Amino acid sequence: MLEELHVRELALVERARVRFSPGLNLLTGETGSGKSLIVDALGLALGGRASSEQVRQGADRALVEARFEISDVPAAAETMAEMGLERSSDLVLTREVARRGAARVNGRPAAPAQLRDLGRLLVGVHSQHEHHLLLDPETQTQLLDSFAGAASARQQVADYYLDWSQAASRLAELERIQARGQREEEYLRWQLEELRQAQLRPGEDEELAAERGVARHASRLVELVEGAVAAIRSEDGLSAASGSVQAAAELDARLEPAAHRLRAAEAEVSDAAAELRHYREAIDLDPARLEAIESRLAVLEQVKRKYGGSLQAAIDERDRLASQLEQASDLGTAIQAAAAALEQARTLLEAGTAELSECRRQGAQRLGRVVKKELAGLSLADAAFEVRLLPRTQLSAEGAEEAEMVFSANPGEAAAPLVKVASGGELARVMLAIRTAGAEADRLPTLVFDEVDAGIGGEAAVQVGFRLKRLGAVRQVLVVTHLAQVACFADHHLVVEKGSGGQGRNVVQVRELQSQDERAGELARMMSGRVTEKALARAHELLDEGRRQ
Repeated sequence: MLEELHVRELALVERARVRFSPGLNLLTGETGSGKSLIVDALGLALGGRASSEQVRQGADRALVEARFEISDVPAAAETMAEMGLERSSDLVLTREVARRGAARVNGRPAAPAQLRDLGRLLVGVHSQHEHHLLLDPETQTQLLDSFAGAASARQQVADYYLDWSQAASRLAELERIQARGQREEEYLRWQLEELRQAQLRPGEDEELAAERGVARHASRLVELVEGAVAAIRSEDGLSAASGSVQAAAELDARLEPAAHRLRAAEAEVSDAAAELRHYREAIDLDPARLEAIESRLAVLEQVKRKYGGSLQAAIDERDRLASQLEQASDLGTAIQAAAAALEQARTLLEAGTAELSECRRQGAQRLGRVVKKELAGLSLADAAFEVRLLPRTQLSAEGAEEAEMVFSANPGEAAAPLVKVASGGELARVMLAIRTAGAEADRLPTLVFDEVDAGIGGEAAVQVGFRLKRLGAVRQVLVVTHLAQVACFADHHLVVEKGSGGQGRNVVQVRELQSQDERAGELARMMSGRVTEKALARAHELLDEGRRQ
């Protein structure tokens, strides 16, 4: 459950700390007050896309922090463990938005993708824009699969489809090799022989380039090193000083540290001289060596240009050609094995697809019945609703069919696809009915509805509010609404207000309404734009109706 949302320096929000409770949480406010900013802030904490333009003008960064209680969400605890985090009943998702933003989970650095992985286990966000997504067949199919509990079967089909497509590609590649025939095989063998003769070794070009640098300056390096060794040998001052100080230290122990340092320095100089001698002996002054290096590097550069641009790419191509030609040596047997593997993969795919289809068939029947019942309570008692399954023309990772939701708002009218017959208000109610029907299936602890009641009013709005309250009995529900008929059902009422801040700028604040009189005043404003006696009386009536439900 979402317990608290802390927002700082985001858009018009200078600083806000919003606390949420179980049940139905309502956010209301005047048009343009910033109600949806709270939902946007939550979206950022859940790993949504961020932009530095969201930072409040004058600030260098914005901060959003969402605190959840997850003791009843074992999947979230398991995901935290997979991320290397300690299991805890509390989860804090933090997002900083700036030119270089940051994300944290329980104070530890994280990637936005990790916030999304956790967020999708905790919160489902539904906005008025989602109504239009409902017109998309893929969205309808996903909604059906969610309701039918077909997520596992769908993933299995996707895995089987990947195996089948890879098996098909493997067979096609072998058949292409066979079709190209002997001439192509000879060309591949010529390429492989060229690469083998080059005797490629990883990193050889870098090693030779370094050796070439030494070989080009060999004479000068020898001169410099021999000079250094000669200087060390001719300089006996350090040795004499060490001997003198050592003799003095035998007379006065206080000189022993100095004698020790001189002995150490003498040993270091001696080691350096030995190292320089070894280096000098290793330098090859033979001009033929430089010529050999240049020749070898030319060969390597030619191979790199022809086979991928780098030595490693050429080595990889050599290995690929060797493997391909090895398979081609017994091409007939390889094709038979690949064909058998493809057939086995297709059998598994078809079995998985059939299981998914049956799950969808049963789910479509149940969803149609439940949504029709929900629509009756949303002032669409005569509406018809059905989920049809349309076959796909070919094998697919999404199964053998896609869902098509058909609808009719009035008796006597034939049901037709939603995209052709549903108005905005009807779409809102259909989506709410589907979400209400699927609330038990998706098991998300928190559901957010951002003005999903757009385009409806009157008794339909009352019914929407009633269903949201009923949903709040089994889930935590957050609703942004502009309808008093919905707001009267709130278990926890928050009002979003835009006021004057410093420097003549507007800021957004969130305030909890504590008393019935405060709530009645807000409902009256929502209904008439100002608080009048008649509006207050109607507001109290709505609150009484909300309590009785």
